[in-house]
Amino acid sequence: MTHLMIPRMRLLLAAAVVGAALLCAPRAQADEIIVRDLATGAESSVRCWGVTSETWTDVKYRERQRTADKSIPTISVVRIVRSDKSTTAENLRSALGELVRGNYAEAAKAMKEIAGGGWKIDFDTGERTGYRSFDEGDPKGRSKRPTWISEYAHLYYAQAKVLEAQASKDRGAFEEALLAIDDVKVPGGDGKQTTGGFLGRFSGGNSRFYPDALLVKAQALVGLARYEDAAATFTELQNQATRVKLAPRWTYEGVIGAGVIAEAQGNLTGAVDGYRSAIPTMEILLSQEPRNWLRKQCGKWWSQAHMRVSAIKLRDAEDAKSPAKFAALRSWIQKGTPEAVRKYASGKGWPTAAIDALVSGARDPSVQAVGLNGQGLAFLYEPKPRFEEAMLAFKAVTVKYFQVPDQHARGLYYLAEAAKKASAANSGKKEVKEMYDIMADEAVKMLRSQHPNSKWANK
Repeated sequence: MTHLMIPRMRLLLAAAVVGAALLCAPRAQADEIIVRDLATGAESSVRCWGVTSETWTDVKYRERQRTADKSIPTISVVRIVRSDKSTTAENLRSALGELVRGNYAEAAKAMKEIAGGGWKIDFDTGERTGYRSFDEGDPKGRSKRPTWISEYAHLYYAQAKVLEAQASKDRGAFEEALLAIDDVKVPGGDGKQTTGGFLGRFSGGNSRFYPDALLVKAQALVGLARYEDAAATFTELQNQATRVKLAPRWTYEGVIGAGVIAEAQGNLTGAVDGYRSAIPTMEILLSQEPRNWLRKQCGKWWSQAHMRVSAIKLRDAEDAKSPAKFAALRSWIQKGTPEAVRKYASGKGWPTAAIDALVSGARDPSVQAVGLNGQGLAFLYEPKPRFEEAMLAFKAVTVKYFQVPDQHARGLYYLAEAAKKASAANSGKKEVKEMYDIMADEAVKMLRSQHPNSKWANK
């Protein structure tokens, strides 16, 4: 996996955790479903006796204990606030806190204990003594399902292991994640026992987190360099997103799979092509979607695909220090600005709401941060560097987009580099040189204090 994958995974993880709403303190002895109007984006609350099931199509609940189930389309569900105050539920909330803070190994360990599956480890020797299938203690019968705590812990255990593996480059963590997410035979077992992996345990989309699980499987397979299997899983996710009519994000995650795989292989040209392929796909969804909030989601993921192309072009230009590549990068970034996107979309004959949705996506912080850093580097590495323009671009990132950590750190690093180069170029002007030296020192101090563990602070 490349360094570009981890920040993206963190963003997706944060979205998933918010969706689960496990970190929200329950307000009463009743579950609460937060629902979004897909046309207006307005949120409302459904208070109920309890949520009874969560599939990738419907969330079912009972208004009172002995009433019949009612349902809400999963695509409309923002989050679910559970009233469960049991010790296990609180442990799950605590483990999710570790996950959000980036303590992946600690989160995975805690999730594994809650979910109850995975390798059994001898406390004294550290050796594996067997494997406990995740579905071993599940209730039997067609209408019965695992507890919500077991379901959530299982998914987030696998997700934590993937994040741990990406951060540590640990192949074993990728393998454990895959065993947890895919229902396969236990390695070295009797040939009959399976792992009770999430996709088998909740087959057919019998969990709200089924698309999350498909994505985790694909990411684990990429980490294990099983690229053909990863490609098939990304394709399955894309196809299921279309068939089931999942949220636009899942179509996007499926279609960019070719880019993710090419990037992991070091094939930057293939990565650009793979990520660009998501752009027309999101345009088709946008042109067909009548509900305004979902239009905005299509616009968001259109711009995310455009941004991923920018990120690859930026990485390539950085490595080559090529003015021609920086010029091409700046040209591409310019096409993704809100102004350029509006002009482009206006030529499509779309309704105003669809055009506005695409422009809204272009204003996303992650998109803007990558674009400004790319523009700054293009100015910095022109045959005749334009230091002031470069520093203005980097400053904009450092001031406005601290919520995009990797790009914020990158901006601080290159702000210091641009100031140092400007200082050297003005060596004969004492006051000007001192001004740039101070700017460089301040940027370095901020980088090291705000992003001490980033690659940019240690370059």
